[in-house]
Order: sequence, then structure tokens, then C-alpha cells
Amino acid sequence: MGSERSSKLVSVLAFGAAAFLIACLSILDMYLPRPYDGVILDPDRSELVVRAVAPGSGAAAASIQPGDRIAGIGRQVVRTPPEAAQAISRHRIGERVPYLLERNGSLFETDVELGPSRLGDPYYLYYCGSGFLFFFIGLYVLLQRPDSSQGAPGRVFFALCTLFLLFLVCRLRPASYSWIDGVVLNTGTLSLLVLPAAFLHFFLVFPRRLRLAVVNPAEPMEGSGGRLLRAAESFVNESPNFFRLLYLLPPLFFVVTLALGELFSVRLRLVSGAPISSWVLMGDYLVLGLLALLGSMLQAEEGRERRQIATVFIGTVVGVTPFLLLGVVFPSLLRTDRYLFWGVVPLALVPLTFAYAIVRFQFFDIRVIVRRSLLYTVATALVAGIYGVSIAAFNLLFRGSSVGSSPYFTLLLVLAVIAVFDPLRRRLQEPVDRFFFREVYDARRAIEEVSDAVVREFSLERLEALLATRLSEIMHLEWAALYCREGARLTSQSAAPPLPREFSADLLLATELARKDEPVRPGMLEPIKALDPRSRRVLEQLTQAGARLLVPLRSREQLHAVLALGPKRSEEEFGRDDLQLVRTLANQGAVALENARLLRERTHQLELEKELEIARRVQFSLIPAHLPAPPGWQVAARCVPARQVGGDFYDALDGHGDGEVALVVGDVSGKSVAGAMLMVAAREVLHTAALGGATPEQLFQVANQRLYTPRHRLFVALTYLLLEPAGAGRYALAGQPAPLLRKRGGEVVEMPAPQHRLPIGALKDVRWDVLPLRVEPGDLLLLYSDGVTDARDPGGRFFGEERLARVLAGAHGDAASVVAEVMGAVEAFTAGGEPYDDITMVAVRWTGR
Repeated sequence: MGSERSSKLVSVLAFGAAAFLIACLSILDMYLPRPYDGVILDPDRSELVVRAVAPGSGAAAASIQPGDRIAGIGRQVVRTPPEAAQAISRHRIGERVPYLLERNGSLFETDVELGPSRLGDPYYLYYCGSGFLFFFIGLYVLLQRPDSSQGAPGRVFFALCTLFLLFLVCRLRPASYSWIDGVVLNTGTLSLLVLPAAFLHFFLVFPRRLRLAVVNPAEPMEGSGGRLLRAAESFVNESPNFFRLLYLLPPLFFVVTLALGELFSVRLRLVSGAPISSWVLMGDYLVLGLLALLGSMLQAEEGRERRQIATVFIGTVVGVTPFLLLGVVFPSLLRTDRYLFWGVVPLALVPLTFAYAIVRFQFFDIRVIVRRSLLYTVATALVAGIYGVSIAAFNLLFRGSSVGSSPYFTLLLVLAVIAVFDPLRRRLQEPVDRFFFREVYDARRAIEEVSDAVVREFSLERLEALLATRLSEIMHLEWAALYCREGARLTSQSAAPPLPREFSADLLLATELARKDEPVRPGMLEPIKALDPRSRRVLEQLTQAGARLLVPLRSREQLHAVLALGPKRSEEEFGRDDLQLVRTLANQGAVALENARLLRERTHQLELEKELEIARRVQFSLIPAHLPAPPGWQVAARCVPARQVGGDFYDALDGHGDGEVALVVGDVSGKSVAGAMLMVAAREVLHTAALGGATPEQLFQVANQRLYTPRHRLFVALTYLLLEPAGAGRYALAGQPAPLLRKRGGEVVEMPAPQHRLPIGALKDVRWDVLPLRVEPGDLLLLYSDGVTDARDPGGRFFGEERLARVLAGAHGDAASVVAEVMGAVEAFTAGGEPYDDITMVAVRWTGR
């Protein structure tokens, strides 16, 4: 996009340079000293017809009159201006040359004394002055604003001014005999055909693209007529071919008119080289351009911008209306262009109005740049003068000495002077800014201080005060509001009615701002209104409050906040320096807001980790470190949560007979805090039911009734094991894996699974089966949660039941040693990675003693 914009800028500058050279060539041709008879030809006639005679010339003395046709010069028949120019060039200034003329159908001969060329009359000088006034104002606007905005008004304005230069200097010049005359006049005619299109184009994109609104987007348009209107509106507003058509239509109309005239042998009335029909089309374009400018003024924001456009509108109307009347209407009705000069005279008001707007209203953000550039140029000239004087003084001082005659003396002297005075040149900028641009200088220094403070600030409240309240004070704004992103909303504490207090971050408005790297004027977001009604309401609220700029605070394509700036108390528009300061502050603010958000998230994370650590301590305080064991039994257990807190647990239930111990291994749905809370609830339910003397079947029924919640679908997987004397017992399963039995000889088998084994809380009406247990001395029973078999290695493979059986078969020692060896095997398998699920194991061994 940047290279394309640069190529367009180079192209329009090349066009301007070519037009400038042609205009200079036209002026030079008017004042070159050469033999001239004083005849001014009619440029709209193919024959050598006299249009006027220069007063005091040889033609005037020879009584040549307007309307005469020149048939011969110096005994040579001439039919075209080049032939006449060639005939005159054979003679000298002061020589009398016979002319053959035709007047009212009769031929006669008269002698004409050739004098020096005096084609350039005061009228033409005025045309030239007006043309170059257009050109230089357009060039200055182009160089100061090479169009980063949509529509490129700077480039179009320069093209418009250049076409005015060609029209005024090349088309309105008196016709001569020279070959230059044909080139210049044809160029002027071409500029005349393109000029109205450039005029309309400029006022369609100034100060921003004016969009045609014929169809209401909220109303459905059916039928071919509705579709045609929508297509026409889209073509005018969106298609780049619309402007190409604007430029193509006048030349095409001109060519077609001439072709039809030749085809039907109709002699067309030409005015300044163009048919009257082309002038009528030109008038239509000019009127449409004025209407477009009026529409922009009516749609402009209140205050200074409307006054800017109004100034240009008044100057354009006053300058163009006489031209339309005397240059278009009169030639069409009266078939004469004798009043054209008085229509051209007010045209100078158009560039003068722009010049006034530049100086008075800082139009195109140029006034400060002009003053500063001039001051810096003067300062640089002073320093350069000091350089020169210093070098001259040293040369004079060492003249004639061996040092002065050295070939290296001048080089070393220049380097020394630069080393001394170059820091002075660089330091001149700050005093110049401070003295001549005190307000801008103070604002910039204050913004720099705010930027430094913003980077060190991590409080959202104080950041909002710095970015909104303090900025409003520094730039003397009516108001400023910062909308910070909070989840899916952009909210502001500093916004006062009629500003919105918040709006959604998913609006097309927010999405568009998130793509912008610079402050945006609300008017540039007008197309969004037709696409998103919610964005339209927000934009209308901002516009009613007088918003002048919307500044996105973003980093890495993420929108952190939007800074809305109201009008200045001085009613001035935001200049280039203002935009640069705001952009700098926005970049710093985006970094500060991101840092504040990260700090807040980190603080929240630390608080959560602290709370999780407390919950972990509470949870593990509820899980007994050692489980009771009936006579002849060994019991060992281990619980490792996948996170700081988990949903697995083991426990021993009270309320059973002498010599009996009921053990449970539970795994609740969910992990972290939610799982831990459900674990505590399940543990309390089980203990309460066991203290009430419930049988294993009753215990499961009571727990299911208490924990069943159809809305949240929470459940508990449970293994219940009742250890009795003499190596006997009972067990039940509710969603847990079947225990593994390692026999005394090392063989590992899976205990039979009950028929009914749904988790507790899964369904409302469920029953569970309780199976008997009988072991031999030396047998070991392993109860475990699915976190053991679901443990994964770095490659994603599961630990699995077969691996668990092999590890269990090879484990030796008492119950505690077996638990430790199995847990070590799991940890080695996962290579120290974070557990995928909570891991719980309880091992019981019947010793027989």
C-alpha cells in the first residue's frame, strides 16, 4: 500500500512538472522577440481568420479588421498557421510585407510592417498569474499532505490546480503563428475537457469521501428498480471506476460531438476550442461539484471543521459562479466569448480561499509547519554563516604560513569548525520551539511527562486519570474519555452523558479500531453505520457529544482501550503535532494497559494459588495419614492430586463391629477446587451414614440420595472394602476399577466385578451389589483409582492395567512397600510430568497372625 501511494505521488508530481514546463513554454512564446504583424487569429477556426488586431501594430496600421481572412503573405499562399509562421520568419523586424486578404468575399492586398512580438497583453498576464497561483498552492498542499487518508484529496487538489494552470495559461492565450501555438492550445483544450471532472472529483473526496445515500439499508428493495438503485449507489460509493468514468465522459462527449458534426456536415460553434455542448457539460460538472461541497459542509462536525469548509465553499461559489455565467451561459446563448475574461477574473478567489483557510484555520495542518520551517531555515542559515566566517577568519590568520599552505589545512579546518558548531546547530531546535511555539512546546513536554508516568503505572484507575483527565488538561480539550476493555465490554469511568458509559467489544466499530495504528476521526467511520446498527448508535452518541478523535490503544492486534477526545476549547482542529503527541501517548498507554492487565492476572493467579494451597492443606488434613487395620491385616495408602487440590480420597469409616474396619477409596467428578468440595461433601455423607449403623447397601443408598443432583450431574466413584477377622471381608464397587489380588505365589488376578456398579449420584434409583471376600495368608489386595492406569508417558501412552499387574506381581515386602514401589513405577513411567488425573492407592495384606 505504501509503495502504491508513493508511485501515485510520483506520477502526479511528474504530471505537474510537465504542465509547468508547457506553461512556461507558452509564456516564453508570447514574449520572444521575433517578427510579428499584430494579428490575433481565431483559435476556433481552421482557416487564418483574424479574431483581433493588436493596437499600434503593423496590422492595425494596414487597416486589417477582425473577420478578415489571410490568403497570402509575401507573395506566398498560406492556409494554416504553420505556413503563415514560416512565411513571416523569412522577413525581419521593420520590413514591410505584402498581405493578401479576403474581406466580404473580395480579395485585396495591403502592406504590413512587421514589428516585435507583443502578444502578451495585461489580460494574459492576469491569466498567467492566476494559473501559477493555483499551481503553487496546489503543490504546497500536496507536499505537506501527500494523502495518507482515503480519497487522496491532496493529490486531486494538486491535479485540479495544475489543470487550472494549463487552462488559464495555455487555452486563454492569444493565438500566434508559431508551431508552439498548436501544441500549447491543444494542451489547453485537453485540460479544459478534464478540468470539470477534476473539480467534481476533488469536492467528492474533500475533506473526506462523500457517499451517496439513495437507498435505506434497513428497507428491503424488491424488483429490478430497487436492484438498479442499490447497484448505482454501490458503484458511486465503492467502485474506483466511478472516478474513471467522470474523467472519461467529457473527452468522449467532445469527440462524439465533433464526429457527429463531421458526419452530418454541421458546423459546430466553438468557444475557446470546445463545442458549446462541452461547455454545458463543464457547467454541469461545476454545479455538481459545488453541491458536493455543500453536502460535505452540512455533514461536517460542528465547530471549526464546518467553518473551514464553509470558507472554501463561499470562495468557490463566488469564484466559479461568474465563470459559469460569463464563460458557459453567455457563450452558449450569445455565441460569443468576449465576456470570458470577466468570468475568469473571480476564479482567483478559489486558490486565495484555500490560502486563507491554510493560514487562518490551519487547513491541511500546514500553518505551524510553514512557520517552523521558515524559522529552522533562518537558524540554519545563521549557523552556516558562522561556519563561513570562521573558515574565512582562520584562512586569513594563517595565510602565508606553512600551516596555511598545507593541502590538509582546509579539510582539517572544516572538520574542526563542524565539531565546534554542529552541536550548536542541533541545540537551536529546542530554544526555537520554546520561544516561538511555546504552547506546542509545553504540551509536548507535558505529554512526555505523562508518557513516562504512564509506563510506570500499573493501576487501571490511575491510568485512566492520566490518559483522560490529564490529557484533557494538557491539550485544553472540552472532555476526554477512556474506554478500557473489561472482558467483552469497553467501559469508561470518565465518560459523562451524552457519551455512552460502555459498549460491546465485538462491535464492528471496535473491530475496525483494533486494525488502526493511528487516531481516527469519527467521520472516517461513516461506512460502518450502514453495516452495524449497534455501531451506528455508539457513533451517533460520540458525534453528538462532539468527539473529534478516536484513538485505539492496541498491541499485537489486541485492542486494550479506546481514547475518545472531544473538541479543543479554542475550537481549533487537531494539527499534525497534536496527532503525533496523541499517537505517542497511545502507544505508551497500550503498553501500560497490557502491563496492568498482566499484573492483575498474575496477582489474581497468586491469590488463587494461595487459596488453592490453603484448600490443599484443608483437604489433606481430612485424609488420614494412616488407616486403621484389624488384627492380622496390614494397610497402607497414598493419594497424589493432579493439581494442588483434587477429587480423590481414601478414608476409614466408623460404626462397624469389633475387629472390623471399613475402607473407602473415592474419585469424585471434577478436579481442582470443584472436585475437592465434592470430595468433602461425599466424605461427610459417608461418615454420617456409617455412624448411623448403615449396612454397605444402605450406605450406598443414603450417599446416592444425598449426592444426586440432576441439574449439575455430579457423581462419586467409590470402592468399599470391609475387612473382617480371619482373612474375610466384603466389597462393593460404584464406578471404580475392580481391586487387584496378588496371591502369595505372585500371581495377580482381578477381583470379580459386581453386576450393579454405577457411580454414586449418577442416577436417582440405583442399587449396588456387595460381594464376599476371602484371602489366604500373604495375599495382598490393591484398591486404586483410574488415575493409576490413565497415567501417561511423554509419548502419550497409558500406564495401563497390564503394566500395573506386572509391577504389582514384582513388588515385595509389606503393604507400605508395595504402595511405594507401584507409585515409583508410575512416576518413572510419566518421567516426572504433571499427573493426568488424581492417583490414589490403598493396599491391604492378610498376614494371618
